[in-house]
Amino acid sequence: MTGHDENFKDDSGMLAVFLGLAVLVGMSCLPATIAWVQLATG
Repeated sequence: MTGHDENFKDDSGMLAVFLGLAVLVGMSCLPATIAWVQLATG
């Protein structure tokens, strides 16, 4: 990975907030995704 910085620190916490939101959205969408797959596959 060319732009990778070994000493990178997320001092503002934005990365943690973003990852938390991504997990929250993913978990809330999971039941709907399962329902759509079950409907599509019969």
